[in-house]
Amino acid sequence: MEKYPNINILLNLPQHYIPKAEFVLRTYCYILRLNPKFIYGTHFEAAHLYYGPPPDREYPMRILYDPETADFFERQDLYPLEKVNFCKFQGHHIPFLFSQVGSIYSFTDETCVLRKDVIAGGFYFLTCWHEYVFTQRGITQSRFEYKQSLQYQWDFAETPVVDVYIRIILSALDRVLPEYVRDVNWKKEFRFSMGISHDIDYWNFWDSQTFRKVMRYNLHSLHTRPFAAIYKIIGHLIHKKLIYNHFKLLSKIKQKEQKLGVKSTWFLMGSSNYEDDRQNYITSDTYREEIVNLLADQDIGLHGSPESAFDPDVLERELKNLRDLGFKPRGFRTHYLHFEYQKSFAILESKGIQYDSTLGYWENIGFRAGISFPFYPFNIAENRPFRVLEIPLIVMDTSLNSRKAMNKSYSSAHRSIKRLIQFSSRYQSHLSVLWHNTTFDPIDYPMWGKLYWRTIRNAKAAGAWVTSLSDIYDEWVK
Repeated sequence: MEKYPNINILLNLPQHYIPKAEFVLRTYCYILRLNPKFIYGTHFEAAHLYYGPPPDREYPMRILYDPETADFFERQDLYPLEKVNFCKFQGHHIPFLFSQVGSIYSFTDETCVLRKDVIAGGFYFLTCWHEYVFTQRGITQSRFEYKQSLQYQWDFAETPVVDVYIRIILSALDRVLPEYVRDVNWKKEFRFSMGISHDIDYWNFWDSQTFRKVMRYNLHSLHTRPFAAIYKIIGHLIHKKLIYNHFKLLSKIKQKEQKLGVKSTWFLMGSSNYEDDRQNYITSDTYREEIVNLLADQDIGLHGSPESAFDPDVLERELKNLRDLGFKPRGFRTHYLHFEYQKSFAILESKGIQYDSTLGYWENIGFRAGISFPFYPFNIAENRPFRVLEIPLIVMDTSLNSRKAMNKSYSSAHRSIKRLIQFSSRYQSHLSVLWHNTTFDPIDYPMWGKLYWRTIRNAKAAGAWVTSLSDIYDEWVK
């Protein structure tokens, strides 16, 4: 049996829309372990799937297409909120764009018409089109706000819409073309994957100046928050003066991951221009020696400054700082998740970055591009995929615990992550988890270090391959 059997796809579309449709279909087929063969025109006897206006004959699968869809993307419009329609699929209410209301499928004995345009909808999400239109209209932001997204406005950020679109196609294949159904596994033995990483914003957060500043704040706020302030004063006095050592904390994280049989990616700062000197640790001889001693055998990525996502010269300098330590950074994630899809991917591509893991929301966990699987983003100006693999950022500790974000308790955060693990297992997909080293502090973040280890154990128990983002990249591109 072929691993990637050829599937013939007939496209009857305007020329300017064809690259977009091909991009989405290639992304879907890669996940489904299929090799798409595209044919163009109104008729092809051996076509398995047809996408275009109503044809003059039946094909095993047809995806409904509205002729106005292609022009929509030429106009660079936002999709109207009132036209989003929801339909239930396998227990989940799924949003559809460019589609008719009503049921998802229309079956005969030998054919299936998919009444929802999962190609155009997939393109909208995979390109972060909503963000793109804001940028084209001059509403530029270094970090796109979650509350401006379609996901927020219709409350489906924690549903991987594109994953479900792919599963909808898979269900249709199972009905009319069962010979094209393949099992989507990872490394041949794991049901799903979980990529884990650490953003090292501070190599040593608790220097003496920070300790004094925090103690002064808690002393001055005793009258307004007596219980919290006393807890912090006593806790920090005991922990930071008698127990805490930044290198031992980092070593413990590494050792415990090795004991659990998992690997992670460590994103290191490469800039020396931060206002907070603690973040300029790449220039400290002491810290540089510690970094090499601890992380020489680990997967290292660049945690780029916000400027590095917009300036290729800044990116090159920061990459060089890591390379000077003997590292070969393959991946990138920008600090504060500052990123502009079209511009930033072009810069990463120009500098040979193999993968990025920035596409996530700061304010909420979930699926900024609607997908959990790795995918190649789309260059709208050049009508082609970028040559940088995106490994979407789905769960970040700060999103869960920050009062400015989701402000979840340990128990509530655990339930949210557990739901995502269950979804990933069910759909045989991918889940990425980011935990900062500072979140392992037991005084400022009690129980949050425990939640990280519990998440890893839960994922492994559910059949996950838990590993670094470079391992995910290697597995995907091979």
